[in-house]
Amino acid sequence: MIPPTQRRLAERRRVARHRRALGYWGVLLAMLLSLWVGTTVVPPAWLHTPALFGHLASVIAGLGAAVLLELSGLLWMLRRAALDDLRRVERIVSTLAWLGIAGLLATGAFLQPDLGEPLTAIKMVAVLIAAMNGVGMTRLTDELARLPGGVRFSALPRRLQAWCVWSAVVSQSAWWTAVLIGMLNTASR
Repeated sequence: MIPPTQRRLAERRRVARHRRALGYWGVLLAMLLSLWVGTTVVPPAWLHTPALFGHLASVIAGLGAAVLLELSGLLWMLRRAALDDLRRVERIVSTLAWLGIAGLLATGAFLQPDLGEPLTAIKMVAVLIAAMNGVGMTRLTDELARLPGGVRFSALPRRLQAWCVWSAVVSQSAWWTAVLIGMLNTASR
């Protein structure tokens, strides 16, 4: 017979896996909806400026949240902060990061992306990767939540260290790719 504690832990992990699966599907469907709207709906001219403003605000919110989170992780790696500090920052900025992603998808649809342009397609993939990585990071967050708040990064198993670094590199690469391509696309119009 399985002890009640192990049963509760197994149930929590099952629920977390289910939520992540829903998160992956939600991100994919939101991206597809945004692309469908962006390629089929011709918005009125007056909507371009508010959509562009909302898009830029979403970039600021999402990228700012990602930079702050990864900077906090770097400080933990360098022993300048504790894991508890990183957890506090994550709780504060994760909602902001998701608002940034949602805002990018919602406003980007009304900016009429030219998917025939290779850079625009790369930007869309970068946004998708940033969002999917965000969903995947919920598992990493769960793993880190099981550790004592004062544990040092260097004391983690190598697999967990590599996972932390990889998630941060993917996040920053995806966000900055999307930002740079967006800037180039806007400047070339």
